[in-house]
Amino acid sequence: MAKGFGKKQKEDKLKRRDYLDFLHKILGTIREDKADIAIKIIENNLDKLDRNFISIFRDWATETLSQLEADKADERALNIADFSSLVGELQSGNMATNLDIAIVGLEVVETVYKYEIFPNEWAITKINLGNCYNNRIFGDSQDNLEKAITFYHMALDVYKRDYFPVQWADIHNNLATVYMKRIKGNPSENLEKAITACNVALEVLTKEKFPKKWAITQTNLANAYCDKRNSQRSENIELAINIYNASLEVLTHNYLPELWAKNQGNLGTLYSEIMRKYASVKSDLFMNAFDLAMEAYQNSLKVYTRVNYPFAYAWTQIHIGLTYHDLDLVEQARTCYQLALEIFAPKVYPAESIRAARNLGKLAFQSGRLKEAIQAYEIAIEAVETRHNWAKSESRRQEILAESIYIYQNIVQACINNQQIDKAFEYSERSRSKLLVDLMASSHLSQHENIPPNVQELLQKYEELQQQIDIERQNYKSENNPSETRAIWQVYNEKIASLETTKQDIWEQLRKEDPILAGEIQVKPLSLSEVQQLIDHPKTAILSFYTTNSDTHIFIITQNSIYLHSCIGEGLERLQKWIEQNWLSNYIHHPEKWENDMEHFHHELAERLQLSKIINQYLQDIEELIIEPHLLLHQIPFAALPTGEYQEYLVDRFLIRYTPSCQILDFCHQNHKKKRLNLDIQYGTVEDATDDLHCARWEGEQIAKIYNIPSEKRLIGSSQATVQNYRKLAEQVQTFHSCHHAESCLYNPLESQLKLGDGSITLGQLMSPGWRLPHLVNVFLSCCETNLDNPDITDNLLTLSTGFLCAGAISVISSLWKVDDLATALFSIFYYQQRQEGKNCPAALKEAQIKLRELRKADLEEISQAAEHQRKQARNQKEQYPQDSEEYLECDFQHKKSLKILNTINHIQKSTAEFPFAHPRYWSAFIAQGLQ
Repeated sequence: MAKGFGKKQKEDKLKRRDYLDFLHKILGTIREDKADIAIKIIENNLDKLDRNFISIFRDWATETLSQLEADKADERALNIADFSSLVGELQSGNMATNLDIAIVGLEVVETVYKYEIFPNEWAITKINLGNCYNNRIFGDSQDNLEKAITFYHMALDVYKRDYFPVQWADIHNNLATVYMKRIKGNPSENLEKAITACNVALEVLTKEKFPKKWAITQTNLANAYCDKRNSQRSENIELAINIYNASLEVLTHNYLPELWAKNQGNLGTLYSEIMRKYASVKSDLFMNAFDLAMEAYQNSLKVYTRVNYPFAYAWTQIHIGLTYHDLDLVEQARTCYQLALEIFAPKVYPAESIRAARNLGKLAFQSGRLKEAIQAYEIAIEAVETRHNWAKSESRRQEILAESIYIYQNIVQACINNQQIDKAFEYSERSRSKLLVDLMASSHLSQHENIPPNVQELLQKYEELQQQIDIERQNYKSENNPSETRAIWQVYNEKIASLETTKQDIWEQLRKEDPILAGEIQVKPLSLSEVQQLIDHPKTAILSFYTTNSDTHIFIITQNSIYLHSCIGEGLERLQKWIEQNWLSNYIHHPEKWENDMEHFHHELAERLQLSKIINQYLQDIEELIIEPHLLLHQIPFAALPTGEYQEYLVDRFLIRYTPSCQILDFCHQNHKKKRLNLDIQYGTVEDATDDLHCARWEGEQIAKIYNIPSEKRLIGSSQATVQNYRKLAEQVQTFHSCHHAESCLYNPLESQLKLGDGSITLGQLMSPGWRLPHLVNVFLSCCETNLDNPDITDNLLTLSTGFLCAGAISVISSLWKVDDLATALFSIFYYQQRQEGKNCPAALKEAQIKLRELRKADLEEISQAAEHQRKQARNQKEQYPQDSEEYLECDFQHKKSLKILNTINHIQKSTAEFPFAHPRYWSAFIAQGLQ
């Protein structure tokens, strides 16, 4: 082992020496003003311009400039800047790496070129950095473009119009190119900024004085009009064509051939768009536009050869392919896309690779070449995931995935059509819950003791902001607002909104420090065989739902088999939108209708999903289901769906647990292996944290009796159930029962919160690196909406329940809606009675659901008598104490609690319903996630 390590060290040292020898040689050549020779040396050593060179270059340049005397450092900085600019402008090698090398060199040079001493060099460096970030391929696209804008504006501090009109105009021209690509802000406003920047530049860069710069600026102006997608599209196209043609008065095949070719290609794209406008009639206008488009593309290829301009050549091939595609010239289009992909490798040019591969995949799919379609979509997905991994902003990662979700849908469908069910399932898994998977992967790796100082500082700021929000809510809280359910009474105002926005900014900073976002680690997608290893029992099956634009596919996976059942026609519009309108929207806006329609909704959903058919065909020997929902199916209580048999629910037939994705289930298994489980399980409860849930207080008392939970492991009422005490208890125990107020925040899931005596714990806190619960195994969130979310197309279920999974729990019971106080207390007690008898989590959950559903009014009499006895006892005891004493207040609270329970039971007993909790609204709200 030691010998191998020593050998590697020696190899690394030799490699470093090769890099430095190359660097010294090239800088010496530049110092002698031999730029042409320097370019040849660089092109002959492209193999050295790799990711390793970046760190060696940075370290060498930083150390060298810091050690040289001022005049020598100035000269060396100039050489480094020249080298960086040459590499940044290279059209050969790996352009993504070239640009990053250039950025490193220019950023090191900034340490020498100070604005006050070298204003001109300082400004040139800013312009070059702006150019590099403008074209950068690695990193977050939005951040890169914003940096480019910043650098260009910094350069304008030196290059003002009155003194440096040409440089001033050039910078505005560069700004135009950034604004056209800008992600941040309003797209229309960005295009208007680009047009304005071009027009002001043209005030200086006239055709007569500066023909080349004029033509470049005209090109940018035309590009901006090309990108305008408003109601005046036809006018914009005509205007752009005229501007491009005007630029060709200066540009020729021999004079500025590259720009001439670029504008020819742009003209081809516009003529192709005109062609599509007349595609339905195939008129003379259609064929004329086709001829003009192909002539322009062929002109561009006279310059854009594969050897000299590989990137532009490949991009032109994509556009020619699209034009052939529109004419149903399949083979010609196919050839063009394949030529483009020979250049656009997914790990080098991911954005371009996506476009070529998805077009090739679509063409192959439409032509019935399923194998070819799958291969093309595989390239596209590799490119999507490369872009996703390169992005260093969580929000940008989600945008990239959302933009490309249809590619995953397409490959799933292609695999299904090609009878590759295993592959279809694997690709369905790859697209879902990526943010949640990243968060859990990071949590799985990190522990309290290895949180870096900068992350600790951000966490402290995050916690302080939450404390400010809690204080603001307390200031507005009404003391006369008793709650009849476990929903939190929420205050929201402009100050809280501002604090939440600041919290979100800190969250983004926290995520940028994450090893996943930093690119230090990547989560490997699971294969079918790895998923099957997660299935604990031969009579357990995973039901994995996946909705595409057209259909919903249900994968049925056991330890040694996989089947597929497709609900044709039940796609995003028909099924998911129907759920949104008839379930989630009603729950939010029309709760009475939601409750009244619940059973009818469940029946229709079961029919849409063909549940009885699935049971009969695939689940006859199955005893437990692991449900993996998709999108709004996450909000459905599958336990309450009818099976098709007389008055039978799914829970009557199977044990049921959920997982947001199989990758999350895998993390639960990994966390389970890390836990040090022993027979002496520590239990902890948090009960009635805001002193207004009498049934929750009774619930905690009963659970404490079942497990003999000592008082120090019970946080009772607002004085004990504080944020700090809650966290401390959760870090100590293995089983944690939390019965108090909570609420989901659908517009910003990270603000979903558990309400405690002195404030709140939000989902953002639970999912931060500061919350790690190494001992916690089982969590029961006996609160409202702890698993309520409205996932977007990327299918990330961000709830308080998944927050506890992220923090380290391996099994969580949570609620899908606002739950009834008494029903929840009874359900929780029934659950723990079953656990005490040795049943696992889903088995105990099932028995508790059935027992609550079948509970009769008469069965409440025993509870009523016990409450009456406790009421009398408390009333008599409080008379023994002074009215302002702690003992008196406790007895008074017990008296009121018992009276509240009595009144609730009396109200139920006066109703006509023999089974007061038979409606699914009472018994099916709670679900189990994770392991058994």
